[in-house]
Amino acid sequence: MEIKYALKNLSPDEPSHFTYFRDRTCDILDDRMMALSKEERIPVRMMDLSKEERIELVLLSGREGWSYRKIAEEFNLRHPYRQPIYFTAVGKLIKKYKERGSVLDKPRSGRPKTSDETKEAVMAKVSASLKKSLRRTSTVLGVPKPTMHKMLVEEKFHRYNLQILHHLNEDDPNRRM
Repeated sequence: MEIKYALKNLSPDEPSHFTYFRDRTCDILDDRMMALSKEERIPVRMMDLSKEERIELVLLSGREGWSYRKIAEEFNLRHPYRQPIYFTAVGKLIKKYKERGSVLDKPRSGRPKTSDETKEAVMAKVSASLKKSLRRTSTVLGVPKPTMHKMLVEEKFHRYNLQILHHLNEDDPNRRM
């Protein structure tokens, strides 16, 4: 309610209105943040910031004489409805930018995906010999059995044993009797 009142009475000629509006908004948001329980308060990590927000922080760091605390305060004022960031996060981001020349994260390490060549070899081997078990095929190819099973599930491949059905002819019932 007070925010709407401050917005209506906001005048660009009088900086006191802006100061009142900014301070009052921050007080209201601080009260709301204090009302949150510890479980609801989530600390902001760099991975929570979008690419544009990270660039904005780096641009703010270019201002003369601005400390990391001042940059964090300014950023939090510009984005009052998001979780506030701390000066330590700003310092880490700027350090990363100076070292690497980018605000993006490094590619994460992890187990590499199975190559397309391996997938094609598995599909060819399995479709060529439907009678062989998955375990035997996995030892021949040198691919772990669970990996082979995942590949077959991804490709929606089913190892059906086709059975030949005899067609009924018109004179079949006569022969049975």
